[in-house]
Amino acid sequence: MQDYDNVRGDMYPMPWDMAPIHRQNNPLFMLARTAQSVEEFVATLRRRVRGQAQPVWLSSSLYPQYYTKTYHYQTDGWLSDRSARIYEHNTEVLFLGRQDAMQRTSLLPIASYMREAALAGRSPRDMKLLEVAAGTGRFHTFIKDAYPEMPSVVSDLSPFYLARARNNLNYWRALRQPGRRLGGVDDTGVTRFLQTAAEQIDGPDQEYDLVVCVYLFHELPEAIRRRAATEFFRVLKPGGMVVLTDSVQLGDRPSWDKSIGLFGDFNEPYYRNYVSCDLGAIFEEVGFMCDTKYLCSATKTLSFRKPLE
Repeated sequence: MQDYDNVRGDMYPMPWDMAPIHRQNNPLFMLARTAQSVEEFVATLRRRVRGQAQPVWLSSSLYPQYYTKTYHYQTDGWLSDRSARIYEHNTEVLFLGRQDAMQRTSLLPIASYMREAALAGRSPRDMKLLEVAAGTGRFHTFIKDAYPEMPSVVSDLSPFYLARARNNLNYWRALRQPGRRLGGVDDTGVTRFLQTAAEQIDGPDQEYDLVVCVYLFHELPEAIRRRAATEFFRVLKPGGMVVLTDSVQLGDRPSWDKSIGLFGDFNEPYYRNYVSCDLGAIFEEVGFMCDTKYLCSATKTLSFRKPLE
């Protein structure tokens, strides 16, 4: 209902994936995804019962130590095409069909920022957005659907997930912007697919107007969260905004406080620290001003502004 109210309030468009011709409405497509998901859920459950995660198969100095974990006891962690192919379906099932709606809460502060920009005579094509840890790019398609003319960069540490993100953005363009020349990679309006860490973003200072980060901070050690916030400040232009969406924390849903840490049992080594971490203080320490907060089920969205110089 919250999602629908946001659509009716013209905060963002009706979700584009609700179109009858979308592949997720094809029974054969969904049957294949469900079969893959059932197989993965069985493997995940076995590992959880044993309390033993699968080792990451790929060793590389490109990846920080915290990243080389098979979070959620999932097969291959973030480092395989198989993992990238089934991730969206698995998480949507895990959250009982709420994940997309929860993620779309991230569009609310973006909409407010865009309206302010419009009053100042700036259009989406004059701005640039970076999504950090974009994963399969599914949420990025909702950003592009709302602002197709805004140049954007999709970043992640996994080349497998970046490849899936490119596939998702191509599919979005084919259904929603067929034949339109949006520029960037495959004319999707994405200027780069960038393999980079949140705490060491590859790029110059003050490049972006918006930085968006969804469901990453609960998987980072606290020291890395602070470094990531510093990097967000560095790459944002003065007056720019960070949109941070992640799990609710202690105090957000008081009736959940006694059980909220249990998610840490799903091979989430930094989650219990995350739920008690003062995110506002972290961002203020590096120079941001706290802006807005939204709650949607098990997720919250925070926005932070970089002061004008």
